[in-house]
Amino acid sequence: MTRIRKPPVMTGTFAEIAQEFIKYKRSLGFKYADEPKCLSRFCRFSEEQGTSEIVISRTLAEKWIAPREGESEKSRSHRITCIRQFAIYLNNLGYDAYIVPEVKGLNHSSFVPYIFTHEQIAEVIKAADETEPREVARNMHLALPVIFRILYGCGLRVSEVVGLRYKDVNLEDGILTIREAKTDRDRYIPLSDSVKKACMSYAEKIWWEKDSDYFFLAPDRTMISPMTVYQRYRRYLEAAGISHGGKGQGPRLHDIRHTFAVHVLQKWIKEEEDLTAMLPILSTYMGHKTVRSTALYLRLTAEVYPELLKKVESSCAYVIPEVYHEGN
Repeated sequence: MTRIRKPPVMTGTFAEIAQEFIKYKRSLGFKYADEPKCLSRFCRFSEEQGTSEIVISRTLAEKWIAPREGESEKSRSHRITCIRQFAIYLNNLGYDAYIVPEVKGLNHSSFVPYIFTHEQIAEVIKAADETEPREVARNMHLALPVIFRILYGCGLRVSEVVGLRYKDVNLEDGILTIREAKTDRDRYIPLSDSVKKACMSYAEKIWWEKDSDYFFLAPDRTMISPMTVYQRYRRYLEAAGISHGGKGQGPRLHDIRHTFAVHVLQKWIKEEEDLTAMLPILSTYMGHKTVRSTALYLRLTAEVYPELLKKVESSCAYVIPEVYHEGN
């Protein structure tokens, strides 16, 4: 007889928002199989510490990540990563949460994102264009083709795209305003002519909805859920003939952002641009905290396009990192 395991129970002050956090991470393509257990334990721990509001103080965070007798480095690294990600999520929602620093050397990530070919991206967007209209999903067949063009054409995170408000979309100048994103900084994203044209066409078709807050509307006139975009993405992959390894195995929806960065660098390398000058521009465009985060894509670009390796190494070998880490 197969034993059915019950999902971890969230309790206390953080219970509801911890569940929302898990749903959010899974909507981005992360498997998040073990993290709920960790968050469940953190919920109980915070209760024991007398936490009565959605606040992660530095004291609470440091007590939580303190080394435990008999605990492996891998297990502690998992606890640290989990609470870091949860705190970042809370900060983005406006809560006061201390983000513990990364502890170097505890656990090295070997994660390598899936980089789509130009042909595969074209097939995914073609599949999005063929989304059929449905009465229960009003306007989704209009929104999704544009959403996927922005994901690839601008390299945005899915949360940034679905969170766009009408006031953030300047179609006259072709500029998107991304407000309070992952790094808590607003940034301006210029659109290519083709993406701007797609946005204008979409806006014209839903002109009667323009009194709404969000640019891309769910059927109930609220923000489209990232999970909805992810579910459609899985269908588009199938239609494009791209196999998927299951939740968390990829290609993830976030890999479209990685692909954007690699394709931009590929173009610059072929055009013999000065990458040491161009990297800060790409870093700002993508909303990275440091240029080093963006430079990680150089090694990946050279691995995906080995014929470009010599050009990369000759122009800026000193900024090419050896290991690619997840989370950009």
